[in-house]
Amino acid sequence: MIFLAPYWLFAASAILIPIAIHLWNKRQGKTVKMGSLRWLEASASNRWSSIKLNNVWLLLLRCLILLLLAVALAQPVIVRPPQAPESRKALYVGQELLYESSIRQQLQRIIDSLLQRGYSLHSYTPDFAAISQEQWQQLSSSTADSSIQNSSNYWALLPALAERHPQPQDSVWLFTSDQQQYFAGTRPDGIPENIRWIPVASEATATWLQAAVQTSPDSLLLFVGNGTREGITYSRYHTPATAQTITVNNQQLQLQRQADTLQAILPDKSISRVHVQTEPLQIAILANEAQQPEVRYLQAAISAISSYTEWPTHITTEQDTTADWIFWLRSDEVPPQLQQQIAEQGLKLWVQPVTEPSAIKASMATTGEEVAVHQLSRIIGNNAQQAIWATQSGEALLTVQPVGKGHLYRFRSGFSPDWSGLGQSAQLPELLLPLLFPQQETGMHDVRALDEQQLMPAQKVAVFAPEAPEAQRISLLPWLVLAAFILFLIERIIAGRRATV
Repeated sequence: MIFLAPYWLFAASAILIPIAIHLWNKRQGKTVKMGSLRWLEASASNRWSSIKLNNVWLLLLRCLILLLLAVALAQPVIVRPPQAPESRKALYVGQELLYESSIRQQLQRIIDSLLQRGYSLHSYTPDFAAISQEQWQQLSSSTADSSIQNSSNYWALLPALAERHPQPQDSVWLFTSDQQQYFAGTRPDGIPENIRWIPVASEATATWLQAAVQTSPDSLLLFVGNGTREGITYSRYHTPATAQTITVNNQQLQLQRQADTLQAILPDKSISRVHVQTEPLQIAILANEAQQPEVRYLQAAISAISSYTEWPTHITTEQDTTADWIFWLRSDEVPPQLQQQIAEQGLKLWVQPVTEPSAIKASMATTGEEVAVHQLSRIIGNNAQQAIWATQSGEALLTVQPVGKGHLYRFRSGFSPDWSGLGQSAQLPELLLPLLFPQQETGMHDVRALDEQQLMPAQKVAVFAPEAPEAQRISLLPWLVLAAFILFLIERIIAGRRATV
């Protein structure tokens, strides 16, 4: 307890006043001489009578009232220091690691060790769901793999994780896959220093049916995608239109065709469905004079894809309302009627930069080589865009945004040497191939890995403890005044009764 105005404690000396009043206000009784005493003469010697206090309890009450008022004026308060925040220890694991037996066994020893040290186990998902000891024991004892759909964006989850652990003394371990499919958008600039992020390598592979082209009434050309850590490759397979199975990479795919839809069932029971292409692909490339070098690189890549897939492709430089794809390389804005065509007719629109670019020294990792990127335009659009191509530092190059039935693609660089090395790269047709065959969502099978330098934020961010809350102060002034008032009432009652005696 402390006093905010301790100098008022000197007012406690006021208790001398009732004591003095009691001493000086000693009541003298009237002398009545009785019997023979009335004939006695007064003694010549006067003696001091002994000093005695009358009404001691009444005096104590009055002194106590004055003491309480003096203490109340000194403003006493009880100070309660704030409680120090407890440190939190947590372990977060991506779902793709929890449900893959081979990786789960690799992590089991370190997870068990951290749990014994008091860490809590959570899944690295938007809700950061807790995993109990019983659930972990069931998972760790299982030898089977479970198929799950995990659409989490691990870069986007990092700020929310940092908010859950704002204290410097918090300790967080984070285990995730290094597969590219779990990372989208812009990589965070930094990671709090109390979070230890460990990417875990996976040797998973994926096979799927990417597209099918009807080359003749009784023949199909199938394009099968094969994904590994290093990248995605596509293989061609000629098969009779009535074939029910096909062997791909020592795996047998079961084929089922219904009208214009072809379904492939893989050994792991996953299913790929594609639309059988029977009509030529219509592409319009609209560009002004300054963008003609871009047009030549783009035409060459599309022609290579058409030759490889044996899918007839018609390329025009005039606006075509029947086009499946439009590459807008002009400096003026996209007309409103073209934007309406995207939403209503399912058009795919490719837009290249019209804003002032900024120089950059970066590269884009592709299968087999790295492609240099020299210039980037600023990002235009909203958060609904998803990155398809990115530099090794995580900077988005090509983004896609759903618009009604269609899609809007924004390319932030270019194909000519001033912009990048994409136009001269043999990988450009392979990069454009899955975009021109949009029936299959390749992201479901994308097992490509990011290098740790691409995946991890570039710098550690210091974590500072938030300002400690002020100590709680409880004032005793109201209670002291109340106590003094109650004692005053008691004193008045006692004094009133004695006056009537």
